[in-house]
Amino acid sequence: MDHVSEYSGDYIDSCRWRIEAEVAAFDLLRSQAPGDGTMDSAIQDIEDEYFVAVASQLEGMFTDRGRGAEGASPGPLQELRAVVASLNGNGGRFDPPEGSGLDASTTVLGLDSGDPIRLDRETFQSLADAFFDAIEETYGVDS
Repeated sequence: MDHVSEYSGDYIDSCRWRIEAEVAAFDLLRSQAPGDGTMDSAIQDIEDEYFVAVASQLEGMFTDRGRGAEGASPGPLQELRAVVASLNGNGGRFDPPEGSGLDASTTVLGLDSGDPIRLDRETFQSLADAFFDAIEETYGVDS
């Protein structure tokens, strides 16, 4: 597969819009729950799984990006890739690539190797915002 060295601003904007729509859908679900707490546990269970799926969707939108442009320093591009790989293949515990420099001091989520990954709405949003900023800076071109 060819690696992508740039993404148009229109493509990045459309991906951002799709992710924002996914977050808004969850917000709508949460807002419709009764205020008496009877659905809190169910909403929490849904939230955990939902944002794992949305994180995988986000990584998939840019999975063909050329890694060389990312540089050697750890950042949100490498973090999202490591988070999704860890969720899919390491039982939900953070397992960054050896030598990546991804640890609690360099990750948006503040994760060290072996930490359980929790992607609630707020933590996902923080990672997604940082990821999109890095995508725009590293791969973005005007449309």
